[in-house]
Amino acid sequence: MLAALAAAGCAPGRRASLDDAHRSAIVDSVRSVVAAWTGAMNHRDANAAARYYADDPEFRWIENGEIRYTSPAEVAAAMNDVFPSLRSFDLHLVEPTITPLAPGAASVTASFTQAMTDTTGHVVGIAGAVSFTMVHADSGWRILVGHASVLSVPPAGSSGPPAVRRP
Repeated sequence: MLAALAAAGCAPGRRASLDDAHRSAIVDSVRSVVAAWTGAMNHRDANAAARYYADDPEFRWIENGEIRYTSPAEVAAAMNDVFPSLRSFDLHLVEPTITPLAPGAASVTASFTQAMTDTTGHVVGIAGAVSFTMVHADSGWRILVGHASVLSVPPAGSSGPPAVRRP
């Protein structure tokens, strides 16, 4: 990730200078891409969702302390394994914060809730936090490195995600 930020013009310990218009443009365009990514996830469209991950050897997605995926193809395969068994998938990012880091680089942080309903109607819900670094390439904004952590596992028999703690 440091190599990506350095390539984007941002050395560790300081942010590249961005004027207000550039910062605003980054926030707006990243917000739009994040909405499209969550939309693809919620439509259970693995291939569309995977297009928002950087096709880059530096790509990593980390979950609960484990490097889970090292390519968009691995993410798509995992989603394609799960999505057919679901009637619905509802990922909601709670007040995502988008921070421009440098030209072509931004971070996104948010709490999230996620509810999955299988084909029998059983609902499993989780909540936690997610963060990812997005980089801008010829194909647009893409997630280069991401991380998701689950707050807690809902109790047995739960019909939805646990409440999200707000700061």
